[in-house]
Amino acid sequence: MRKYIGFSILTFFTLVLFLSSFINLFYYNFVVAFAFIPVVGFALVTIVLELRRSKDYGTSYPLLGRKAGYDFIATFLGAVITFFLSVNIGLGAVLASGIVGMLAALFFKPYAVPAFCGSFVGMSSPELMDPQLFIVASTVVSVIFVLCKDVFNGYGGKLGTMALSAALICSFISGVAFLEPPVYGSLGMFLIVVFSILGALVTYIISVRFEQGPVMGSGFIGLIAGAVLPIVFPESGGMLAVVAFGASFVGMSSPKKMPEESHIMLAGLFFGLIFIFSAPYFQGAGGKLGTIAFASVLSVYGIRHVLSHHVFKNA
Repeated sequence: MRKYIGFSILTFFTLVLFLSSFINLFYYNFVVAFAFIPVVGFALVTIVLELRRSKDYGTSYPLLGRKAGYDFIATFLGAVITFFLSVNIGLGAVLASGIVGMLAALFFKPYAVPAFCGSFVGMSSPELMDPQLFIVASTVVSVIFVLCKDVFNGYGGKLGTMALSAALICSFISGVAFLEPPVYGSLGMFLIVVFSILGALVTYIISVRFEQGPVMGSGFIGLIAGAVLPIVFPESGGMLAVVAFGASFVGMSSPKKMPEESHIMLAGLFFGLIFIFSAPYFQGAGGKLGTIAFASVLSVYGIRHVLSHHVFKNA
């Protein structure tokens, strides 16, 4: 039962993001909106595949066992420490999450994944979440992490989707308003796509080719992007750091799901486009970037499956 609850949580909030992006596109450009439908369709292919495979999923630990408790604590602490570094110390969300991810990967490797997951809730804007609501969201994401432990493994962005799930649940219950969306010019859109592809690709290379692991790869990108891009691009560097870090979640994918750099680059392209399409929705909620990454990876995996099993199956 637990795995089906986790599966439903991740699926539901991913589809919410897809639907929001489609609605925005529909009003912006009718033709482009319908061109976006196959991207959603391929993601649904992957979701159906994973649902069929779910009967074979194992269970990492009992729901109320000691290991579940440790993961709960690691997730909660990752959220709280990130929020403190971002808001109280003033490092900003990207740099704070990157630091938490790298430190966890270096010194607390068994709990690096849950801590990094929590850090995405910690990226939430203080304008959206006051300290009390943030503590509730941190608790909720810790529960969701345990529930989702054994589903959709290997797909980049899964951790962020858990974080967005918690952030949206708490935001909707509390009735707080999301932040005003940004407006991107043509150059801004181009740079978003470029840094999306680069962020995803470099993370994958660090994680897989250099065998440093996904948390280290993504944390490194967050650290470098958060520190360097605002200096190199004074006007748009903060936004580009967010893009590069968000795209790094694509690069956290397992090589079993994304075996080649070309797959990662395509998913990075999708990330950049969905980042732009979904701009009017859920601003300030931690985990949105990861959900965009998750949706992008699901779509590319669906494309791979359809091509290899239905189009070129005899090749």
